Amino acid sequence: MAIQAWRRSEIFQMTTNERGYTIRETLSGNRRPLKVICAGAGASGICLAKFIQDDAENVDLVVYEKNSDIGGTWLENRYPGVACDIPSVIYQYIWNPEVWSSYYAGGPEILSYFQNTVKKYGLEQFIKLRHQVERAEWLEDEGLWKVTVTDLKTGDQFVDHAEIFVNAMGFLNDWHMPKIDGLDKFEGVIAHSANYPEGLDLKNKRIAVVGNGSSGIQLVANVQPEAAHLYTWVRSGTWLTPGFAQKWAGEKGANFDYSEKQRKIMRDDPEKYLKYRKNVETEMVAGFAVFHRNSPESKGALKYASTEMLAKLEGHEKLAETLIPKDFPVGCKRPTPGNGYLEALTQSNVTVFTGSGLERITESGIIDPGGNEHEVDVIICATGFNTSWVPRFPIIAKGINLQDIYREKPIGYLGVAAPQMPNYMTVYGPYGPLGQGSAMPMIDLFIKYILQMIQHIQEEDVKSVTPKQEVIDQYAEHADLFNDRTVWNAPCRSWFKGNKVDGRIMLHPGTRNQYMMMMSKPRLQDYDFEYRSKNMWAWLGNGFSERDCNGKDLTWYLGTVDDEDKQREYDVSEFLPS
Repeated sequence: MAIQAWRRSEIFQMTTNERGYTIRETLSGNRRPLKVICAGAGASGICLAKFIQDDAENVDLVVYEKNSDIGGTWLENRYPGVACDIPSVIYQYIWNPEVWSSYYAGGPEILSYFQNTVKKYGLEQFIKLRHQVERAEWLEDEGLWKVTVTDLKTGDQFVDHAEIFVNAMGFLNDWHMPKIDGLDKFEGVIAHSANYPEGLDLKNKRIAVVGNGSSGIQLVANVQPEAAHLYTWVRSGTWLTPGFAQKWAGEKGANFDYSEKQRKIMRDDPEKYLKYRKNVETEMVAGFAVFHRNSPESKGALKYASTEMLAKLEGHEKLAETLIPKDFPVGCKRPTPGNGYLEALTQSNVTVFTGSGLERITESGIIDPGGNEHEVDVIICATGFNTSWVPRFPIIAKGINLQDIYREKPIGYLGVAAPQMPNYMTVYGPYGPLGQGSAMPMIDLFIKYILQMIQHIQEEDVKSVTPKQEVIDQYAEHADLFNDRTVWNAPCRSWFKGNKVDGRIMLHPGTRNQYMMMMSKPRLQDYDFEYRSKNMWAWLGNGFSERDCNGKDLTWYLGTVDDEDKQREYDVSEFLPS
């Protein structure tokens, strides 16, 4: 029976109480229309567009991306040798498995994967390129985010509004140049690894690579063979380990190309490909004990890494003395596979300065720690990103700027929400699972969580949801105490800790599985809710649900027949009285 028929039978009557509260003549379960604004069209923004397109109802989405194309990190990082140190078969969307060329995919192939994903699923319709979010402000009375955006193509600025604001700009996004005396006077080529110029020819050039984090390590390994001479600096130690999930990698964790037979299995045998991915993922995530200080696994990792590094640096004792850490274990900061890096440092066309960084640059070159000048043609700064957790633009609610909160004390709700910010969702915020395996399956989890919150806001006519401060504080207390027992708490400079030696450890205090199980559905009790009506139960409406009136199975709770969620009368005449 359709709801219109019930209306004609005049079963509904206006009902209002002395407080002025009136029963709504609406169905429960309806998803009210609302809008979502997302900042960033990297891996997370693309996943949000896919899930909203497929699984959401009455949701209008716009994704603002500051760059000229999608891809985020993999669009911006184009330096020689850029690659993912996570195996390619688990660095992909669960819902869009790819046929990869190698075990560890290079940056260009990963970027193509994201670009092809957008085209394959028609997600371009949600994304506005060359649009930069400048400011987001919560309008309390309206229950809307007011988002200021600059169209970088025209320079025009405009305002957009949405009930929900999703910050998917990524963590390693805000790159910065180092403060080195004379850098602005250098007359050669200056590049940053995250803003690398297209077509830069390095063959037979004199090159300085500043920084020995993961980008600097990849750069040195790949630039050294073609450089006339390469200068680089090692100020402090860092652990160089075999690649992640090395059991399935090449010899000693090395990369390898998939054979055509292996690629054919990826294309034609989904079940076997899934089994392979599960094996690789298991190898990645089963070793959480290695992060526990003084555990047998941690001691074993340290012994193995030390032995391997010493062997590759044999005959270069001074370099080994500086590069092999003495005061923190493997895993304190994110391990770096660094295939080929140590070998490159020992080559005759490489000069490594140890113990201090580059402090002065001239018009034609660099000044070494001894005060000597070396002429160079190119300086590449692989000096990382702003990892302070502070958003790149003001995010303001009730007179409070999230930038100020995170400058003072960067804590958040499970990596997915922020204190005092209504209807604000993020991906990999503070206390997210940054150190627990590949980001891609986690991104799927984050977005599914966000969609569940959107649906709840729609169906129960919620004006705003804000994580409770007490919940955030108690979670942080538990996480801080737990993380004291881990290798992350050792004295190393890590972006897990805001790039500080003694910074707060902003990681979920548990395994990947624990986090995924916890986040499989929202803990609604952790949020403060404000409703659009003066009565929080107004969404129950006229007593009928959306299921009662849309032709769906009215007895779904007994089980479905032929897997169809459709109301019909079945032919069971055998049960009529004879």
